Amino acid sequence: MRGFEVALLTVVLLVAATSSGQQGKPQRSQRAVTVTDAIEMTRLGDPSYFNNSPVFQVANFSPDGTRFIVILTKGDLKHNTNRYSLLLFKASRVFNSPKPEVILTMSSSSNREAIKDLKWLADNETVVFIGENLRESPQVYTLNIRTKLLTRLTDHLTPIVGLDTTENADDLIFEADPPNKRIIDTQQVRRDGIVVTSQLLRQLLAGDCYKFVASLREGEQVFLKARGKPSIRIPLEDVAAGSTQLSFSPDGRYALIEAWVRHVPKAWQAYKDRFIHEQALEQQEREIASRLRRYDLLEIQSGQIKPLLDAPAGFGKKAFVWAPDGQSVVLSGAYLPLDVADPVERERREANTYVIEVKLPSRSVAIITEKELRVTRWDPKTNRIVLVPSDNSDLHNVAYKKNGSDWNEVPPSPGDDTRPDSQLKVTLEEDSNTAPKIYATDRKTQRKMLVLDLNPQFDDLRFGKVEEISWNATDGHRVTGGLYLPPDYMPGSRYPLVIQTHGFNKNRFLIDGPWSSAFAAQPLAGKGFAVLQLEGRDAGLVKVSNTPQEAPYLMAEYEGAIDYLDTRGLIDRNRVGIIGFSRTVYIVEYTLTHSKYRFAAATVADGINGGYFSYIITPNGGDEGLNGGPPFDDTLALWLTNSPGFNLDKVFTPVRLEYYGSSATVLGGWEWFSGLSRLHKPVDLIYLPYAPHQLVKPGERMVSQQGTVDWFCFWLKGEEDPDPAKVEQYQRWRALKEMQQESDKKVKTAAGN
Repeated sequence: MRGFEVALLTVVLLVAATSSGQQGKPQRSQRAVTVTDAIEMTRLGDPSYFNNSPVFQVANFSPDGTRFIVILTKGDLKHNTNRYSLLLFKASRVFNSPKPEVILTMSSSSNREAIKDLKWLADNETVVFIGENLRESPQVYTLNIRTKLLTRLTDHLTPIVGLDTTENADDLIFEADPPNKRIIDTQQVRRDGIVVTSQLLRQLLAGDCYKFVASLREGEQVFLKARGKPSIRIPLEDVAAGSTQLSFSPDGRYALIEAWVRHVPKAWQAYKDRFIHEQALEQQEREIASRLRRYDLLEIQSGQIKPLLDAPAGFGKKAFVWAPDGQSVVLSGAYLPLDVADPVERERREANTYVIEVKLPSRSVAIITEKELRVTRWDPKTNRIVLVPSDNSDLHNVAYKKNGSDWNEVPPSPGDDTRPDSQLKVTLEEDSNTAPKIYATDRKTQRKMLVLDLNPQFDDLRFGKVEEISWNATDGHRVTGGLYLPPDYMPGSRYPLVIQTHGFNKNRFLIDGPWSSAFAAQPLAGKGFAVLQLEGRDAGLVKVSNTPQEAPYLMAEYEGAIDYLDTRGLIDRNRVGIIGFSRTVYIVEYTLTHSKYRFAAATVADGINGGYFSYIITPNGGDEGLNGGPPFDDTLALWLTNSPGFNLDKVFTPVRLEYYGSSATVLGGWEWFSGLSRLHKPVDLIYLPYAPHQLVKPGERMVSQQGTVDWFCFWLKGEEDPDPAKVEQYQRWRALKEMQQESDKKVKTAAGN
């Protein structure tokens, strides 16, 4: 048995011990949490879980409900890989002998999942999925859970990143990266050069080394493959990228492809939703899609593809279900086309979303309800659909039954539910202070059993307690967040504080914080820091988003937090650090250049910065709204006031910059690195050229997250890690500290004069 399989089997709890059985156990010696613990913890393998979506899959049941599979993953720092494993449970044994069978382990050395898009076939003993082994491109596989026979179904030249299949895997529809293009080293370029139109600067600079990254500009390719036949590419006008969903109808006659709309119909400007309206108003480049989605319908036999409806898709994942016969599809959160003559009806459609049935092949629409519900299934035995509230709660489900062409609401009943998991509910339970564990619950008797502790090694660790707190921002609005206290916290002691911006969820056990890039909440707490994780979004922020008021609004939250925690006697306000990631890079940089509060150190990782250089190198950059207009003519003065890059002389904080190759790239941070360097201010720049926006590989996570811990220990506590491998790092930082000390002297001298 492989070592990883043995490790996974050790996480299984048989839950036979009683509380009395636990008595008398020797007290374990516990240590503080480290970045290694965060990287190597076992977690669910569903990418939605990793990306902090509230909707994710814990168990994947066989069609007959007798078995279910859980996908787990953990980082392997030694080999710089992420290992994925399929754990098979028998539903009839979870309350007696819940020990799972590890039926497959695969490892990925890329930024992709080693196992994803798993689906059971109709025989109840075969699963199909996208799998990736070391140094191999992701392909489609089947695995027979009885014989353990692993079969590769595709041999595509580029990585396959999305998949659906018919119930017997006779047909596949999959999404794959396009082949790499030679950009520079071609005969034509050698002869004629390159006519620059809308190419990205980073792509031109990378040349033939440029790695494809799915985006609204460069979409994936979609293919259809019948068993034993070559793959056929499906031509798309829209763009398949990111979270594109692919779905076969049950009869295999159609497929839905969720894609980003390349050319937004002018009529969509009439929708009242602000986001849709703005996207429809915005003039899209010919080469780039909008941020609006719609469903394209593929007719398998003819290969014809066209929009399912002339309307944007509703927001939310998997917001549709097929009719059991495949002759219609139900969409929830759906907008209706505006091609109606009745002005009253048109006005309703402009303002509302619906649950609708779209009949095929006519694409005629029947409205089921205007309630804000999400469709979860169409039960083939009862011919009813079941809808749940948008918060994904099991409470207050609603059922509708089809009678002829009409839909009528009916009282929900247990008989409506004939899903494979209708008798057994498998959940992941956790909160900010409770590590994730998997439970099984008998839906009829409500008997509940712990079947899997993902990380029993956490019993050997001392975690800092997480406290949900709220405070007033300095502009008066109310803010919520999570405060991580040091494991040995003593009331009355004042601790250095690190503010982690950009998201807090009290229902998740977040060792790092909500993101793996730069954030390191529990490892910092283990080093004696208080760490504040802000919740991130509220109605007030939505109102000021992408305006010059956005940054001051959030800056006031950071300042208010410092005041609040200082008043509680919990922090030393002279030792406060702050971390920005993604969009809050701009907010943190604005704070460093505009706030009267002093920060002892800062890290900003891979995000927008509202700078002139970023604006110039990024076509259709979004910085105009943040700075009050374009950096020309009358609004140039607003840039000089608002843009952090024009105010670097006001930075008195040592800044660590991190940029990653597949998103903003190092060019995005060059303005700050170059500007601060010219001003002789301490700045450190780390560039990870092969990393995605949210870090995945264990080695890159270690560079970022351990770098965060080291950076704040150095600047806020005067501590250095004695690891010999970090000698050069501290030599560099000591030189920066001397620079900071000289800068502080000049500031004091100027203040004295």
